[in-house]
Amino acid sequence: MPFAGVRDQRFYYEVGGEGDLVILLHGALANADLMEAPATGLASGFRALRFDRRGCGRTTPPTEGPVPLPEEADDVLGILDWFSVEKAHFLAHDEGAEVALEFALRNPGRTGSIALLAPSLEGFSSSPEAAAAAADLRAALRSDPPKALAEKLLPSPIFDAAREREGIFERIADIFNRFPQSPGRFERLPRAGAALVGRLGAVSARTFVLVGERDEEDRIRCARTIAAGIPGAELLVFPDTSRFLHVEESRAIMRRLTDFFLPEPEIEP
Repeated sequence: MPFAGVRDQRFYYEVGGEGDLVILLHGALANADLMEAPATGLASGFRALRFDRRGCGRTTPPTEGPVPLPEEADDVLGILDWFSVEKAHFLAHDEGAEVALEFALRNPGRTGSIALLAPSLEGFSSSPEAAAAAADLRAALRSDPPKALAEKLLPSPIFDAAREREGIFERIADIFNRFPQSPGRFERLPRAGAALVGRLGAVSARTFVLVGERDEEDRIRCARTIAAGIPGAELLVFPDTSRFLHVEESRAIMRRLTDFFLPEPEIEP
């Protein structure tokens, strides 16, 4: 298996295609396999690189504590340097969106376009119900990760659209069930400076935000907040999809992403 030795970690990665580099970042409790469909689609026009984030999947075994966002952004920077690439586009899902935005804010000159799928956002004000559900899941993961996945996460309505498509839910569930059992891995510590939600206006990269119309209301509201906060960002609420829209309707989503990453050149009058 290929690994990149970066910042005292061994990051598992897969790369394919030729052209400008696109880095694909998976979300919470998952690994790079969840980004296989978009990576395959992008490989026809780009060099698509997906990797297991710190403490995830086949990368160096997880630490017990939370990983600060700046640390993850520096991981991405180290991977760019490992591949001797000056600048990359980003396609990020769920919590991976926070890593992509943190990287863009810290390294604007090395950031191309950014596409965010069902993004979460550091500092976003969730509804009391959503915040309570997230806290309950975190507590369950600390106590018994396999039981928490089976009884609290996988039965969630965010998987309903996947369940309606043959084989899709099973594929996603298998990835989540291979989570490396580190309950504290996805708990972020409050940082001293401003959270991402208060810094969106400083993101200079072209940004496209996609969210499924059947996702949780809080996640749709979060996507709208990101699109409204980043100058010039585009928002698409995709019909009949939920949290895993890039797997549920991979071909349709990839057509939209390809159009975004490869915009038609402007015709001079």
